[in-house]
Amino acid sequence: MTLFTIISILAAAGLGGAAGYFLPSSGINMSHGDQEKNLEAARSEAEQIKRDSEEKIARINAAIKEEEESMQDSIGQLQASVEQKEDILKRRESRNTNYANASKNLDKEIRQIFKDSEELRRNSIEKLANASGLTNEKALEIARAELKEVITEDKEKRSAAAVEEFEEDIQRHAKAVLQVVVQRLGVPSSVDKNNTSVTVRDDKFKGQLIGRGGTNIAYLESLLPVSVIFNLGDPKTIHVGGVNLLRRHIAKRAINKMQKVVRKTGKITHKLIDETVEASEKEIMDECNRKGRWAFKQMDMDYKAVPDEVVNYVGRLYFRTSYGQNIIHHSLEMAFAARLIAELIGTDVETAMQAAFYHDLGKAIDHDVGGSHDDLSKEILEKHGFSEGIVHAAFVHHDKGPCLSPADFIVKAVDAISGGRPGARMESVTNYFERMKQLETLAKSFKGVKKVLTMSAGREVRVLVDKNAVSDQTSMPLAEDIAKKISDEMAFPGIIKVNLIRQTKSIDYAREKKQVRHR
Repeated sequence: MTLFTIISILAAAGLGGAAGYFLPSSGINMSHGDQEKNLEAARSEAEQIKRDSEEKIARINAAIKEEEESMQDSIGQLQASVEQKEDILKRRESRNTNYANASKNLDKEIRQIFKDSEELRRNSIEKLANASGLTNEKALEIARAELKEVITEDKEKRSAAAVEEFEEDIQRHAKAVLQVVVQRLGVPSSVDKNNTSVTVRDDKFKGQLIGRGGTNIAYLESLLPVSVIFNLGDPKTIHVGGVNLLRRHIAKRAINKMQKVVRKTGKITHKLIDETVEASEKEIMDECNRKGRWAFKQMDMDYKAVPDEVVNYVGRLYFRTSYGQNIIHHSLEMAFAARLIAELIGTDVETAMQAAFYHDLGKAIDHDVGGSHDDLSKEILEKHGFSEGIVHAAFVHHDKGPCLSPADFIVKAVDAISGGRPGARMESVTNYFERMKQLETLAKSFKGVKKVLTMSAGREVRVLVDKNAVSDQTSMPLAEDIAKKISDEMAFPGIIKVNLIRQTKSIDYAREKKQVRHR
C-alpha cells in the first residue's frame, strides 16, 4: 500500500471520528433520537468520502501503471534505436577501414607504376639512342616531338568527332529542355482582363459629364489623353478608350469619383475634373507600387534592393498589354521559364531570370515618351546600374543585337514560349483570317510554289513546291527567303515555322512469279 493510500484512509477515518466527536457535543439541546440520526448521517458521509477516495486512488494507480508501461516501451525503443545506430557506426567504421586500406594499396600501386614507367622510359631512351647513334638528350627530344604530333592529331580528330556528335544531338536535347519547361510552367492564361468600362447609375450624369457644348468631356480627354465613348451598345455603360491602358484606368477612376460628387453638388466643373484626375493618378501610382512589390515577391527578389523607380515601372506593366497579353504576367512567366532553363542547362540562373523579368520594362513608359521599348529597357537598366549581362540579354530579345551569352538565347526562347503558348494572346477573328490570307499570299509569291497551307493557327506555314522547279539544293534557301519575307512584311506574335516540302514519288510494282510445274 502506497503512502498516498495510507494518508487517504487516515484522513477518512479521522473525518468520521471528528464527526462522532463534535456532533454529540453540538447537540446539547437535541433529543437522543436526533443525535443518533445526525451521527448516522455523518458516518454515511464519511463512508462515501472513503469510497470516493479509494476510487480516485485506484484511478491514480492505474494511470501511474500505464505511464510506467509507456516509459518502459519508450526506453525499449530508445535502446533498440541506439543499438541500430551503433551497428550502423560499426559498419561505417569497418567500411572506412577498408577504404583506408584500399587507398593505401592503391597509392602503393600508383607509386610502383610511376617507378616502372620511369624505368621503362629510361630503358626506351637508351635503346633508341643506341639504335640511332644519338645521345640520350637528342633521342628524348625527337621522341617528345613525335609524341606531341601524334597527340595533337588525335586531339583534333577527337574534337571533330565530339562536335559532330553534339551537333546531331543538340536539337533533341533542346527540344527535351523546352518540353520540360512548357510542361512545368503551368500558369494560367495571361490574357488581359483589365476592363475600363464605367457603369452609369443615373442618366443625368452623362449629360453633366459631357457639359454644355461638350466642354467637360473635351477637357477630361485632353488631360490624360483618352477617348470617352457613350451609348456603345449598353446605354448604362461609358467606355474609356485609348492605347494607354494606364491613362484609361485613371480616367475610369476619375469618372467614378465624379459620379459620387455629383450626387451632392449636381454639377461638374473643370476644377472638379482636375481634382478627381489628380487624386485618381496618385491612387493608380500607389497601386503600381503595390503591383511592383508583389511581382518582386513572386520571384523571391528583394524589392528594397532595387530603386523605387524600377519597382514602379514593373508595377506599371500591369496596365500594359501586347496582343491582349498582360505584360507583368508575361514577364513573370518568362522569368520562371528562364530560371528553369538555366538550371537545366547549368548556366547563370540569376542573369537569365532577371533579364527575362526586366526585358519589357520599357513598355511601362513607351506610350508616354515614345521610342522602342527595347531601347527604353536598356536605358532604364543602364541608368540604375544593372550588370552588362542582364542589360544585353534584355535588350536583344527582339534581335536588336547579336546574342553573345546563354542568357541572351534563353530570354529570346522564353519570350517565344510565353507569347506563343495556347491562350496567351488573343486577336479578333477578322485579324486572324487576314493574317492567314497574308501568309498564304506571301508564300505563293515565290516561283515554284504549288500550294500553301497554314497550320497551328498560323504558327506554321507548309509550302508544297514543284519538284521540277525546286531542287534539293535550292529548297533550303527558298525556305529562308520565305521566312525573311514574312518577318519583313508582317506583324505577328511569336514565331512562324516555314515548312517547305518537296515530294518525289518513286513507284514500282511487284508481280507474282509463276511457278514452273514438273511432270
